[in-house]
Amino acid sequence: MKRIIILGLLFFALMACKENTQTNNDAQNYSDLSPLEVVNKRMNYFNQHNYDEFIKLYNSGVEVYTYPNRLMGKGSDRLASIFKSDFENKRVSVKIVNQMENGPYVINHEIVTTDGKDTKYISIYKVERGLINSVSFVRDF
Repeated sequence: MKRIIILGLLFFALMACKENTQTNNDAQNYSDLSPLEVVNKRMNYFNQHNYDEFIKLYNSGVEVYTYPNRLMGKGSDRLASIFKSDFENKRVSVKIVNQMENGPYVINHEIVTTDGKDTKYISIYKVERGLINSVSFVRDF
């Protein structure tokens, strides 16, 4: 009887692990990276205009804010509306001026250049399990 209970518990534990790995296979690729490494990979894909790899660094339910708490949108579709056309037209680039990391947070001072016009940003990324879960933008208007 004990053996059946132990086997049953082991089976359920294995199924739970399998289900967890199937929920987001992209996280598997980046889960061993530090939050700083994930954000820097994001910056590289941004400058390469590689939207397909760029979007894989975000949780599918990512929340995008204008600091401090104005929600601009949620999810990958919102990111596509912000970035995809600029990537396709290769009209945008980013330069990191300064960067710091504290636990799951990475804070960047960035200069984003779009069509030759510079905009300064402070970007606050929250990275968990290898994916960006939220980002807040503070920008110079």
